Amino acid sequence: MIMRFLTLIYFCLGHANVILSNADLKNVAYAKSVTLSSEFNTDRTFPGSKAVNGFLSDFAHTATEKYPWLRIDLGANYQVHEIEVFARSDCCDYQLHDLDVRVGHSINNLRLCGHFTGHTTVGGRIPVWCPQNVTGRYVQIQIVAGTSNVLSPAEVLVWGVHVN
Repeated sequence: MIMRFLTLIYFCLGHANVILSNADLKNVAYAKSVTLSSEFNTDRTFPGSKAVNGFLSDFAHTATEKYPWLRIDLGANYQVHEIEVFARSDCCDYQLHDLDVRVGHSINNLRLCGHFTGHTTVGGRIPVWCPQNVTGRYVQIQIVAGTSNVLSPAEVLVWGVHVN
C-alpha cells in the first residue's frame, strides 16, 4: 500500500513553504472495486480497475457519452483528505477536464468534495483537496461540461484515514 509521508505546498503570494506531515494517510483506493458509467469496448481492454492498480502506464476508459463517471468503492468508510487524478501519458489530455469529485456513504448521496475546471496536460496530475471531515465509502469523479466526452484516467489516488 502506498503511504503519503510528506506533502509540500508552495504559496506563491506569501513566498512561504509549508510542510504537512501525516504518516496515517494512505492511498485507500488501491486495488478497490471500480465502476465506470460505460465501457469503451466489450472486450474489457480498459476496465475501471486499471485506474486503481498503481500503474500510470495503463488507464480506464469509458465510451463516449455526455457526462461519464468513475466510481470507487473503498469498501469501508474513510475520512478523505485528497484525491489525485492522473492523466494518460500517451495522449488525450482533453479527455480529462471539468471534473466534479464527490464522496459519500452511499452512491445516492455523494457530497461535492471539489471541482477542477479546464483540462489537464498529457501525463498531468489533478489534485483535489476535500473540506475537513468529509467521510464516505464511495468516491466518484465525473466530467460535468461538454456534450460528447470520454473519461480515461491513468490512476486515481484517494488519500484517507479509516474511520469506524
